[in-house]
Amino acid sequence: MSLAMSTTHDTEQQFSKTTLFCPTCEHASPIEGDWIMDDAVHRERLLCPRCGDVVVDQPST
Repeated sequence: MSLAMSTTHDTEQQFSKTTLFCPTCEHASPIEGDWIMDDAVHRERLLCPRCGDVVVDQPST
């Protein structure tokens, strides 16, 4: 049982709180990582580099 707890703890440490996950293909990367910035809109929009799905879409500040 302690092995499962250790594995869970290791998995939690692998990703920081600034890691984004694509809901479509499960790609994961830090917010400063390989996400594609969509400059065609007047919003802060990040696209997944693997499948192109929108991961973040919010008004510009």
